[in-house]
Amino acid sequence: MNVLILGHTGYLGSYLHQHLGFDTLDTRELYDNGVEYDYVINCIGIAVLEYCQEHKEESDYANRDVILDIQKYYPKAKIINFSSYYVYNQIGLCTEDSLTTVQYNYCRQKLEAEALVTNGVSFRIGKLFGHPDLDKQNKLTEYILKTNDLVLDEVYFNPTSLRQVLKAVRYELLTGKLNGVYNLANAGITNHYKYGQFIDIVLNSNKNITQINKHSRNFNNYGYFSMDCSKISNYIQLNHWTRDLLDYLDDVNT
Repeated sequence: MNVLILGHTGYLGSYLHQHLGFDTLDTRELYDNGVEYDYVINCIGIAVLEYCQEHKEESDYANRDVILDIQKYYPKAKIINFSSYYVYNQIGLCTEDSLTTVQYNYCRQKLEAEALVTNGVSFRIGKLFGHPDLDKQNKLTEYILKTNDLVLDEVYFNPTSLRQVLKAVRYELLTGKLNGVYNLANAGITNHYKYGQFIDIVLNSNKNITQINKHSRNFNNYGYFSMDCSKISNYIQLNHWTRDLLDYLDDVNT
């Protein structure tokens, strides 16, 4: 099987490349390399909502229009695309059919990219954790691990291990059964404060964690929702987030 991984130097892409292997391209310029692929795994993207608001043209390409180039240069390939849980605009637990929003560039781009993927699958993923390189990107888990004085809010979210994403990608590469949009995260939901507390207790790191109700962000849907992942659980087993996080903390603490 021929598989191309785009965005192989990023947080998610580097992890998938390490564990899956397969070809990569210099993602600063997507082009026809003369190879036909069964799959193109698209890990290209800009995930900082504030940045996307200020840099529309750049983020339009990274979060949406790269799909058009994939289809142009590799028309026979099935696409595995990564979208975001942040597209939702509904209070409570959201399924794939729940209300979404195009109010922000990032959300609009991700939803439009999903619509462009006519031959493939888009995974709406929660907050990622589990990269062995703590300096790869300063996501929530890395921030908690590297910071002693923390201010964490009570906003709920879906922790999503890179290991869980890898399992879903492997399933699709093996079976080819998935099409459309799937919420993808580990089993279980928590909030930022409880998540930070869990890490602190496991590592016995005695961090100073201040609990607040909600951080101030310029996005009206912040803190509204979490994802229901029952659709993808029909195909793969979802590990509880504490299980994968414990394994990850054991790795980074040794």
